[in-house]
Amino acid sequence: MRIKKCLMQLKLFSLETLLQVTYDLHKSGKRICLTHGAFYLFHYSHLDLLEKSSSNCDFLIVSIESDQSVAEYKSYRRPIIDEHSRLRIIGSLECVDAVFMKDIPLESNARIELYKAFPVDLFSIGKNYNIAEEIEYDTQKAHVTLMQIETEQIYTTTSIIQSIIGKYTTKEKPVRKEV
Repeated sequence: MRIKKCLMQLKLFSLETLLQVTYDLHKSGKRICLTHGAFYLFHYSHLDLLEKSSSNCDFLIVSIESDQSVAEYKSYRRPIIDEHSRLRIIGSLECVDAVFMKDIPLESNARIELYKAFPVDLFSIGKNYNIAEEIEYDTQKAHVTLMQIETEQIYTTTSIIQSIIGKYTTKEKPVRKEV
């Protein structure tokens, strides 16, 4: 168990270290993909996106929104799962090669600069992503190929939250089934 934990920690990079690692990988001909998300209530569609992204590259990098950033653009009630836990969850996935915390506001031009700084071949997002046009503009400015991935939409974070609220706020008594 200790070895596995250490290996997972190797996936968590500072931005500076990750830039050097990706530069070296790119020089050696590896195809690198960057994707991004909040992942504050990780579910199957997130996993589907990451697995499909990984299958299109040699090295998958996932940037994760900070707690402050999620609260600013989603709701003061979010994130549900804190940033350190989200880094560990995403970093523990076999399909993910590297994770780092991104704390750049969505409206910021710094996002384009970040995409330019990484020597990546692809930037992947789910086709249902609600700011796909903005990401497409950013990736074009950074000369990175945008890969929109069709994901299985079994759940969305909002639908999971609504389901939980619905199940735990009803006053119905559960019906017991006889065995």
